[in-house]
Amino acid sequence: MTTTSETQDSVQEDVKIPHGIFGFRTGSRVLMHLLSNFKVIGRENIPQPPFLATSNHLSYFDVPAVAASMTLSIPAFAAKKYQGTWMEPLFRMGGPVWIEQASPDRQALMTALKLLKRGSPFAIAPEGHRSRTGALIEAKEGVAFIATRANVPIVPWVMWGTEKIFKHPRPQVRVRIGKPYRLPEGRAKGDMLKEYTDRIMCAIAALLPEQYHGVYKGHPLIEEMAAIVR
Repeated sequence: MTTTSETQDSVQEDVKIPHGIFGFRTGSRVLMHLLSNFKVIGRENIPQPPFLATSNHLSYFDVPAVAASMTLSIPAFAAKKYQGTWMEPLFRMGGPVWIEQASPDRQALMTALKLLKRGSPFAIAPEGHRSRTGALIEAKEGVAFIATRANVPIVPWVMWGTEKIFKHPRPQVRVRIGKPYRLPEGRAKGDMLKEYTDRIMCAIAALLPEQYHGVYKGHPLIEEMAAIVR
C-alpha cells in the first residue's frame, strides 16, 4: 500500500498552469483555421472539473488541435525527450507533466493522479506516442491506473485529419468531444487494467471514423461505448 507521504514524495511539484495559456488557446485556434478546415464537435459535453480527457495521437498538430478545442486549461503529459529542445517552451505553455515514454513512469502517473484529486482536469493520450499507422495502436495501461484511482469522469476527446496537415492543402480536421462516463469504482489491477484500458480505447474509437480504429477495429466494446459517449 502506498502511504500519503510516499505519494507526496513521488510527484512532480513544479506543475503550473502558465498565465499565457489563454493566448496559447487563441493562437492555436488561429493556427488550426489557417492550416486546415477545422471544426470542433461536442464542446457542450465538457463537464466541470475534475475529469480525465483521453485522446488518440496522430500528429504533432494534435497539441494545437486540442488546445483550440478547449474551454478551460487542461494539463497533460509531455515526453521528457522534448526537454531541452526548441519544443519545450511550447509544451510548457500547457502546464506539462513530464513523462518517460520508454518505461513505466510512476512519478508522472502519481502527479497526474494528485492533480485530479486536487480538482484539476487532466489529459492523456493512452497510446503513449504518435501512431505511425494513422490509426489507433495498442494503449498502455497507465490510463486505467489513473482513471480507477482518481474516480473521476472520463471524457473521450478525439481528433482526425491532423496527420494530413502539410500533406494536403487545408485538410479537413475534426475534434470530437464525447459524453463523459465512469469506470466501475475500485482500483483495477492485473487483467482488470487491460479490460478497462480496452474500454477507454473503445470509447475513443466510437467517436472516430472507422478507418482510424486500427488495432481496436471490430472490438465488441466499441458498440457498447458508442451508446454511452455519442
